[in-house]
Amino acid sequence: MPNFCAAPNCTRKSTQSDLAFFRFPRDPARCQKWVENCRRADLEDKTPDQLNKHYRLCAKHFETSMICRTIYFAEASEN
Repeated sequence: MPNFCAAPNCTRKSTQSDLAFFRFPRDPARCQKWVENCRRADLEDKTPDQLNKHYRLCAKHFETSMICRTIYFAEASEN
């Protein structure tokens, strides 16, 4: 199932583009900032978990310097 960008007037979806799509953060304060910056009243009553699960923003709505392109893998600890 494709991801659609939640930004107003953005019609990008993951199947049409090689752009990255980012989930809304689960952290309530950070999530609230994302909702405010989206300027979508219909997102204001959603919980951070709902937003994280169902909504994405495409990379076009972020400054390049704000995107970390490094992938970190957690190593299993040996006991």
